[in-house]
Amino acid sequence: MRGIVLLACAAVAVTASGQYTDTECWVGTGVGQSLNKTWSWSLQWENRWTQGASWHEQGLVDAALEYRMNKHWDLNVQYRFAERQQFDGGYAARRRIALRAIGRWKTERGKWTTRIMTSENWAARPWFSGSLPEGRVAPLVPTVRSRVAYGHRVTNRLDAELSWEVFHRQGGRWSERWQVSLGTKLSKQWDLELAYLWGNEWLDPDPWRSHVLRIQTSYSLRNAERPFKRIPSTLVYAAGKRSAIKGTCPVCTSDQVRITEIHAKGIPADYIEVQNNSNAICSLKGWRITDDLTADGWVLPEGCLAPGAVLVGYEKGRGGFPFGLSASGEVLFLLDPEGNVKRQIQVLPSTENRAQGIGKMGDWSFVEPSPGEVQTSN
Repeated sequence: MRGIVLLACAAVAVTASGQYTDTECWVGTGVGQSLNKTWSWSLQWENRWTQGASWHEQGLVDAALEYRMNKHWDLNVQYRFAERQQFDGGYAARRRIALRAIGRWKTERGKWTTRIMTSENWAARPWFSGSLPEGRVAPLVPTVRSRVAYGHRVTNRLDAELSWEVFHRQGGRWSERWQVSLGTKLSKQWDLELAYLWGNEWLDPDPWRSHVLRIQTSYSLRNAERPFKRIPSTLVYAAGKRSAIKGTCPVCTSDQVRITEIHAKGIPADYIEVQNNSNAICSLKGWRITDDLTADGWVLPEGCLAPGAVLVGYEKGRGGFPFGLSASGEVLFLLDPEGNVKRQIQVLPSTENRAQGIGKMGDWSFVEPSPGEVQTSN
């Protein structure tokens, strides 16, 4: 595997030339987990080769803790331990603390991301190497970075992103980095990303430039809030009793389908309830629900739904929806088989132990959680 990676990096090296141009290859893997609706952590390991992938520049480990402030902004603190190879073949250790504010906005066609980051680097020595020589002070190297990116869903399993980042380092040095990447899901937990990066220094008579091939995998652990709780499959209820969705019949019209209840803090998982709000049997074939008009979202199961019956789907459960419901509020879209938006639900910020749905007065409000039992309006 390592030979294949280095061969790919060498291919990038062949395409790049110039006295002040370097070619690099970064290979890494990581693991992450959501602790609850607002906190998550991640751990990442990476190795970097330079000079056409012939010189192992450094290895590093990043540990990060992230806090979701609201629908758009996250606050992230990261600690890095790295060992950089010296000209004599030995390695010197360095540490870094970074504070990052990350913003995300969905659009009709894609997603914009921005990141503002400040970090401090300082020399470090492993615990087994002893202390620094007397009188020697580890220098601080402050860096400020600003990044903007645009991502687009190419297919159900493939995402593309283009980003531009500006660095301001100690001594007034400026540089930029462009990146184009393709990401795909190998499974529900495993992600793979391939990226090309181009770096360039500003305001320098002899600018340093770099071409980088980056290969990154990541694994998502089960949500820590419910590590051993089995997420239910999609369920159907008719007249308050468990039923089934099967057979063939006419496809539901927009007057027949409605979202009757959602819960962004449901137990054992978030859920969405959909009802056949008519006196005729109909099929949900082709109907879907999404929180992002650029993604398919939840394609509702085929089969016939009896009059008044409801379908309850759980986040990441079998036959359920793949996206999460934001506890800080968001918008859900109900689309017909032709892709037209037929309903738009404004999800309110969550209240503990309360769902949202059609109440007894017929309005959208907070209700007692009752998946499978639609409130009767007056």
